[in-house]
Amino acid sequence: MKESFKSFLRGPVGSWLISLYLRCVSLTSRHIYEPEDPDNRFGTGGPVIYATWHGQNFVFAFRFAKGRHPTLLVAQHGDGRMVGQAMQYLGVPLVFGSGSTERTDINKGGARAFLQLLKELRRGQSVTLTADVPKTAREVGEGIILMARKSGVPIIPVAMTTSRRKILKTWDRMQWNLPFSRLVFVEGAPITVPDDGAPLTPYQARLAEALESAQLRAFALADQ
Repeated sequence: MKESFKSFLRGPVGSWLISLYLRCVSLTSRHIYEPEDPDNRFGTGGPVIYATWHGQNFVFAFRFAKGRHPTLLVAQHGDGRMVGQAMQYLGVPLVFGSGSTERTDINKGGARAFLQLLKELRRGQSVTLTADVPKTAREVGEGIILMARKSGVPIIPVAMTTSRRKILKTWDRMQWNLPFSRLVFVEGAPITVPDDGAPLTPYQARLAEALESAQLRAFALADQ
């Protein structure tokens, strides 16, 4: 029964229903931004790489005015594709593939997706990536740091939550956002990765710290 329900959600009708539910969450909730954005200028400052944690970004599409959505990287199969199709119904452009460029992930479309996202950035289009490695929550992979280095585009850590939510017992601690909430978006300081051949590890640690800080701040604003 569980697998049948998952299969339904991964289909076009299920994804459409998910998108309707997310619209309901947004429309019935009070949006809170940090930093404040009275003129709704978010996403207009040139191409950037928005970084989120897995399982925390389902409502990110509602941070943008219509037509300003960044391109989202989603997995080609399973839950990633289900979420991606729901995002398409919300107007979010997609690139399918793994976020990794490791040799073991070639079959997941990692190298192709990496090149596609670089093209998007170079034509002035922002992108959104989950920073942590699949099945290893809260550990930033090399891919997003390497993309910032090769593109010359800064990484913007972002976090979202709702005051009414469920944290599921999944590897990514997925948030199930509920309607009639305070819907919070927190933006961290940009992180620039120079193309100097230096090790990527310090930037991975810096991004992980920034994402954790943004998420804790989002929880604090939602729960006050």
